[in-house]
Amino acid sequence: MNIFVITIDEDKWKKYENNPLYKKYEGINGKDFTNEWIRNNYINYWNCSDSHRENVAGCSESHLRLMKKIIDEKIDKAIIVEDDTEIDLHRLCELDDIKEFCYIGGHFQPPRLDKKLKKEFISLEPGLNDIDPEIFTIAGGYGLYFPTYKCCQKIYDLIMSKKKKRAIDSEFRILQKKCLIKHFIFPAIVTL
Repeated sequence: MNIFVITIDEDKWKKYENNPLYKKYEGINGKDFTNEWIRNNYINYWNCSDSHRENVAGCSESHLRLMKKIIDEKIDKAIIVEDDTEIDLHRLCELDDIKEFCYIGGHFQPPRLDKKLKKEFISLEPGLNDIDPEIFTIAGGYGLYFPTYKCCQKIYDLIMSKKKKRAIDSEFRILQKKCLIKHFIFPAIVTL
């Protein structure tokens, strides 16, 4: 298993650095981008602050560049997490038979903000479950599992085919709504 931790904060990396299972991936600080570059490459709400735009671009570009690394280096069994997560390492064996991308951390989001997520509509079994975008999607993808670099390539190509991108978790939710991303592990292996 290849567990990549995206970080730009040396203090946050300290909780991972002594475990050889974790691989540090130096993230991108959105402050390194110009406002013009961000506006030309990302869709944000018109009233977002510049710092919010920078955070979105930095986070998204970090994920996308790490996905590109996974593809270029043909890395299978790749997990991507951010530096504010906890991973239940004892449960990684649950991923052995997974053949498609799946969330191993995140939270449920109703399809519209004016709808409440009704728990009685969700019947979850331990292990691999299906996303039903009519009822919920997974937001805040802080635990992503790519069983093969080819499945990473498919998702990466879909996102990169756009003239302008959105925040990475928004891009992943769009793919869920199109039923191109379909699975998650319950209970989550990765938590905040």
